[in-house]
Amino acid sequence: MLNRRTFEDIFREHHASCLAFAVHYTGNVHEGEEVVQQVFLRLWEKRETIDITGAMRSYLFAAVRNTAISNWRKETVRQEKEQVAGDLRAGDGQLQASAWELERLYQQALEVLPDRCREVFVLSRQQQLKYAEIADVMNISVKTVENQMGKALKIMHKELKEYLQVLLF
Repeated sequence: MLNRRTFEDIFREHHASCLAFAVHYTGNVHEGEEVVQQVFLRLWEKRETIDITGAMRSYLFAAVRNTAISNWRKETVRQEKEQVAGDLRAGDGQLQASAWELERLYQQALEVLPDRCREVFVLSRQQQLKYAEIADVMNISVKTVENQMGKALKIMHKELKEYLQVLLF
């Protein structure tokens, strides 16, 4: 349980490092500030029931990472839906229906990935982080990132195989 004083101490001690991490992670100061605000707001809202075991910094950095990924996913889906809607209005309905179907299949394939694989895949392919950066963010070795990425690519290929065959022939 966190009281106001403890929360304020945590905020003062960790806000700057959380913001720097969020900005590095999102690539944008505005988005980084939004992520950190969401994390501290959620911490305050859960102050009665929260039980943090381990280092507060580790907890906050994980929360920043998870919030940033969640926000990015929501924004990406929103933008893609707007793009598809705009393209459909522009007239090329069949092509856009195919693009929408591919996006749906892609999202389904992502959901099949184990959590760690999915996180590595998203950070690499969608956030365009290098393997060493992913290793730092996730606190794992570069070799583990390589293994998880290989596993993710194999699963994605298997899940999208039928659609890829239709495109190639």
